[in-house]
Amino acid sequence: MTDRIKLVNEMIESFCRMDGKALEGLLHPDAKHSAPGSDFGANLVGRSHITQYFSTDVFPSFNQVKFEAVHTWEDQPKSIVVVEWRSHLWPKTGKNYSNTGVFVIEIKDGLIYWVREYFDTEKAHQNVND
Repeated sequence: MTDRIKLVNEMIESFCRMDGKALEGLLHPDAKHSAPGSDFGANLVGRSHITQYFSTDVFPSFNQVKFEAVHTWEDQPKSIVVVEWRSHLWPKTGKNYSNTGVFVIEIKDGLIYWVREYFDTEKAHQNVND
């Protein structure tokens, strides 16, 4: 397993633990997070901004979060890791659900530089929001 894949696995584990501090340590200072086609954390820029968003707007909405990597692929020359994931989520609304998606993650200077997240945002809205 390469260092880049280990880094991405650590990011997934920080999501599962809902640990903003651990996530912060994995992000490049100029990190970006986008979820194209959604209003979930779309176009966030900066390690502290991304960490704050997850710590105050995302993680508090859940009792428990479980992500698992189904398939992982690395494009070494471009420093990109692609992860097909499956999640099992227990939001505080009580509307537990599962979802699937893909992370496209760019690594720069040994840290996560850009996460592009593709998933069924409508399913998330229906279950997370009251």
